Amino acid sequence: MPSLDDVEALRKADRQGMLETYLRWPEALLSGAERAEGLEIPGEVRIRGSSIRYGQPSSVVIVGMGGSAAGGDLLVDLTWDRMPVPILVWRDYHLPAFVGPDTLVVAVSYSGNTEETLVALLEALTRGSMVVAITSGGMLGQLCRRLRLPLVEVPGGFKPRMALPYLFAPLPILMEKFGLVRRLREQVQAAAALMEQMASELAPEVPVEQNQAKKLALDLLGSMPVVYGHGFLRSVARRLKTQFNENSKVPSFFNQLPAMNHDEILGWEGEEDYTRRFTVLFLRDPGEEPALRERVRITKALLADKVAKIVELWARGASRLEKMLSTLYVGEVASIYLAFAMGVDPYSTRSIDAVKKELAKLGLAEEAKTRAERFFLPEGQEEALGP
Repeated sequence: MPSLDDVEALRKADRQGMLETYLRWPEALLSGAERAEGLEIPGEVRIRGSSIRYGQPSSVVIVGMGGSAAGGDLLVDLTWDRMPVPILVWRDYHLPAFVGPDTLVVAVSYSGNTEETLVALLEALTRGSMVVAITSGGMLGQLCRRLRLPLVEVPGGFKPRMALPYLFAPLPILMEKFGLVRRLREQVQAAAALMEQMASELAPEVPVEQNQAKKLALDLLGSMPVVYGHGFLRSVARRLKTQFNENSKVPSFFNQLPAMNHDEILGWEGEEDYTRRFTVLFLRDPGEEPALRERVRITKALLADKVAKIVELWARGASRLEKMLSTLYVGEVASIYLAFAMGVDPYSTRSIDAVKKELAKLGLAEEAKTRAERFFLPEGQEEALGP
């Protein structure tokens, strides 16, 4: 296990350059926004005698799985009190019954081959929904280009979780383009500027004493992280839980206040042989409401003698998105440092790959693409796809 201050050992351990990729997230955030800025939303897309009409939607559904869905969670927390229509992040094959022609369905799949997203996209098309896709290519990219559907293409070559800025940043820009919210571009730019400053603070050359991400990694070392957020930090808590899973290879869990005060808090009354295996990470906002501040204080007091450690991570910046992404950024980089401290590879996804390999035998992704192509070919040309 390399020392977190041994820069050369960290570089040797980081064989896939994950730290370098994460430290370039500020420019990736701006690039993702710019790619969406250049997208033209059509008034109408004609498909085999029918049409999809684009306008201001009455509901929004972000479809995605894993790292491709995380940007949708962030969008919900960013806009929940400004969005004039319902917005939902959907992680499944089949869409809710309310999805129809007035629904904007944003299909997000970094690889473009996520079978759940492809199946859901097909359903959206058959219902006449307004469809926009965000992907680096794959079947999703091919299908959108073939049907002339709006498509935001992002760079390939990363694990989906490493590409979060590319997958998230187009979403607020798309909400502006569809006339749902305003002035989110400025928040994206401000967040990128703050993250640029933070990248130098979190770099491997910065020693533990001055490096917030390294400190957090060492605080979590040897325990299972439980992440608690509230308000617009709920989605950050969920995302960090998954990064401790994927990058650090440790079981991790999340919840939110005030909800956990009504159920989960009783779980901490259990045997200390269990509860002391966990470190609790509270995500904090300097501007949090007094009632929430008091809930955090009370919860910390109740857990103090029950868990391995209690840690707080405070948001930075002025705007909501700055606060969200500054907190997220420290936790993301910490998950990589934690992997190095534990001597594990943050890049590997062996179990995920094993699941995908087995599911690929069912051919659902290919079947969804073939069904879409067959359904939307000009009449009389179905035989071109074969039986």
